Amino acid sequence: MPNWCSNSIAFYQEDGGIALLQAFYADVQKYENGEWVANMLKVHGVNTDEIYSHGHFQNCVLNSDHVRIDMESAWRPLPEVWDKIAEKYNLSCVYASEECGSAVYVNTDTEGRFFADRYILNYFDVESLKLPQDILAKYGVLLRELSGETTYYEDFDEVLKTFVDFEFGDVENLEGLNQHLEKFNIKVHKFKTE
Repeated sequence: MPNWCSNSIAFYQEDGGIALLQAFYADVQKYENGEWVANMLKVHGVNTDEIYSHGHFQNCVLNSDHVRIDMESAWRPLPEVWDKIAEKYNLSCVYASEECGSAVYVNTDTEGRFFADRYILNYFDVESLKLPQDILAKYGVLLRELSGETTYYEDFDEVLKTFVDFEFGDVENLEGLNQHLEKFNIKVHKFKTE
């Protein structure tokens, strides 16, 4: 059984138009709600034996300047698939993907136009961290405030503000922060911009 990678893809027209997006959106509606992406590729003449396409559609939304597709894929993002789809519809695309089991964190939207998040603190449960009592006594309240959901950040200053009450002193970069966070068995990840 695979680890599922969560993906959000924004397809857009370079010229800022909407006509191609509307046609694309109408076509994608046929493949929503669990349909395998390979089925869409086959309809457009793409040989799915030559391209890794293990993923399925979950949701599709037409926005004023892009179509957003959310989908899951097995183990990793599917940039080759999204590039093929964009090419078939004469569109461009960027994506944000995460699969914490394989430490995959990618955001190709370097401008932050559709996906602004750059850092992530994954969901954790304080009790499952099995921390020593002295650490729980000192930092338990702060850790409980962070636990229970995945937290996204647009910049490193935002990340630092989250941990300001942890009394780490001057932290200059993500590596330095994660060295402090090791004692809590948590880690902040940075999205790669491939």
